[in-house]
Amino acid sequence: MMRKIFNNNSHRLLRVNELIKREISIFLQGMEWTDYGLEGLNLTLTDVECSKDIRIAKIFYIPEGIKNSDLIEKAINSRKKEIRKNLGKKLNLKYTPELRFIEDNSFDAFQKTSEILAKLTKNKNGI
Repeated sequence: MMRKIFNNNSHRLLRVNELIKREISIFLQGMEWTDYGLEGLNLTLTDVECSKDIRIAKIFYIPEGIKNSDLIEKAINSRKKEIRKNLGKKLNLKYTPELRFIEDNSFDAFQKTSEILAKLTKNKNGI
């Protein structure tokens, strides 16, 4: 899956992306998800991509332990304002970017591709 929509390669943007990823990760570790029926939810942030003007940040995540994507998405979106407010306090930027959380399915796609290749290799060697 090609996600490089913003195509940002500047050193500053790479630093801001990593800073946002680190601060959101720290904040998410302390959040309780029991109100949403998501006990034991652990989110792994895989990537952050900011637009060139740093007004929008796409945060890619993988949920661990729970596979209910709709419920997780609703829970994250309901706490998005709180996460952004905390991020604004931690970052020294002119604007706090709008946060867009997106479930990262690239690892699932990679696993499926690997399985298909393994089957093809097995069939080729078996023939």
